[in-house]
Amino acid sequence: MSGQRSSSSGGAAASVAAGCTLRESASRSSLMRARAAAASSMSNSSSSSTTAAGAPSASFVAGSSSGFGGCRNISGVEDGGLAVFSWGRGEDGQLGIGDTSDQDEPTYVDALRGVGVRQIACGSGHTVVLTTDGEVYTWGRGDDGRLGHGDNGWKYVPRIAQSLAGQVIVQVTCGSYHTAAVASNGDLYTWGGGMYGKLGHGNESGHSTPRRVEGLVGLTVSQIACGSRHTAVITSTGALYTWGDKENGVAGHGDTEGHQYTPKLLERLAGKRVVQLSACGFHTGCLTDTSEVYTWGEGKFGRLGHGAERNCYSPRLVEVLLGKKPRQVACGGFHTAVITEEGKMYTFGGGEHGQLGHGDKVNKTKPTVVQALEGILVSQITCGWSHSVALTTKGRVYTWGNGDHGKLGHGSGKKVSTPQMVEKLADHKVVRVASYNEHTAALVEPFDESGNFAGAFGTNSVPVTTAYMQDMRDMVNDEEYSDVTFLVDDQPVYAHRAILARRCEHFAAMFRSGMRESLEREIRIPNVPRPVFLLLMEYLYTDSVKIDLEHSVDLYIASDLYQLDRLRDMCCMVVKRNINGDNAAVLLQSASDAHCQVLKDICMEYIVANFDVISKSEGIKSVSHALLLEILAMRP
Repeated sequence: MSGQRSSSSGGAAASVAAGCTLRESASRSSLMRARAAAASSMSNSSSSSTTAAGAPSASFVAGSSSGFGGCRNISGVEDGGLAVFSWGRGEDGQLGIGDTSDQDEPTYVDALRGVGVRQIACGSGHTVVLTTDGEVYTWGRGDDGRLGHGDNGWKYVPRIAQSLAGQVIVQVTCGSYHTAAVASNGDLYTWGGGMYGKLGHGNESGHSTPRRVEGLVGLTVSQIACGSRHTAVITSTGALYTWGDKENGVAGHGDTEGHQYTPKLLERLAGKRVVQLSACGFHTGCLTDTSEVYTWGEGKFGRLGHGAERNCYSPRLVEVLLGKKPRQVACGGFHTAVITEEGKMYTFGGGEHGQLGHGDKVNKTKPTVVQALEGILVSQITCGWSHSVALTTKGRVYTWGNGDHGKLGHGSGKKVSTPQMVEKLADHKVVRVASYNEHTAALVEPFDESGNFAGAFGTNSVPVTTAYMQDMRDMVNDEEYSDVTFLVDDQPVYAHRAILARRCEHFAAMFRSGMRESLEREIRIPNVPRPVFLLLMEYLYTDSVKIDLEHSVDLYIASDLYQLDRLRDMCCMVVKRNINGDNAAVLLQSASDAHCQVLKDICMEYIVANFDVISKSEGIKSVSHALLLEILAMRP
């Protein structure tokens, strides 16, 4: 069962060691200024705010170095962004770690290192993040076009949604089969499966690239929530619009027949100012500026909190919460949670898996305080279909409920009926959590400007500073104090034996071999372009290097030659993340010419899956006749 909510190589990719950074570099100065302005605008917004053709110049850096509601939040971090950890089911690649394995503890999404993430949302089998630059990355299950890349293919590592290039996005979220994004001008874009009219485009057609919801043009969307079959938004004036399936009152317009294909004002709340919104499979909840909580939709298990299991066809006040000062409502698949200004937490609905946190598996038809969290101040809550995740004011994460696929993060698949702290994140400062049917994610605040995480070096250690990293970078090809010179393309590259021998077994063997290379001060390096060799040196000196897409093939070959597995894997990641219809054919030919089978396979797989688009690109002209025959032979 799937469907929720509101925003708040396999082997090679999986073997990537911690400490490899991705970064997007671009000459789009005007766009970046706009994004900076949008980021500033987001950080100045109220706490109730919800949290493309042609790729930019892409690079990868391999290195050592407030709002509420599950997937509905934009973090309050203004600079540098956040790091992503994910865990749970990985069958569709939704964890973003490069393969389809499950993870029963939080696992760092290394493919996003260096990408400043501001917000994350989890879908049924996919994940979406928003960066501090206003760019959108998606990965996981791709059928119905829910990833927004113009195809229905699965993606096992994060890939930028290029069709949104040029837009400054300020919010993202996803439901079971569709995804949504809000632009800085308040426009709403939706894509994925169009069943029940949940995309808001006036029909049930799906779209594999983002498309603007024309019915909201002229209104400024401030929050967005997605369920399995419906979508809801809040405008800047606090008005609430919904559309999609009407069965069981999901859309909230008072009727239950048919579907609502375009956004429609929710008349029942027309006199209220809505400040926060959450949706899941078949029900929705919202919070007004007078601290009232309203719910509607399917009432089975008591998930609406009205003391019964009846469906509710339009918004109804949750009376038990009056006077409790609620500050966030989060809808799960079969249950709902609310936290108050005092940090208390109430849950209600289905308790079959212990997801209510009361130490039992009993349903609750009215909001009931979670006693196990008394004395612990909860700042955010997100609900999956059968589990719950709470974030405290101290940055600790607690999970409970169904532990299938390891989605609780406790190192096993066991069910837990009371909140338990996720120990793997205990030394990190977590600032946001997200969840869905079978997977969970957390955004972690870096320790300092170099991107090191709190606790990553132990509680009593001081992380490496950026000044130190720059000093090491300055030593690359610096003749002073060097004791070995490499001749690359007949030009000198100055280096230091001790550093190279310690960092690379290839050089260690060279210097201790007793052969000519161990004695000479000048060593000739054949078959490696000088710019690529300098990148390799920078990596050895700093454990951090910016990898441009144009150098990815040659650097892969060099890193393979010098037995630098992590750098080699990062070159694969660069290609996987940045391959697109414009560059795929050229990359394929380059990999083939270099006899680089791994990268060739990556390019070939992408081209076969997107042949109709790539066959019309200019780049296809660079592909040899023999390669074209290979492509055609692989097509279904």
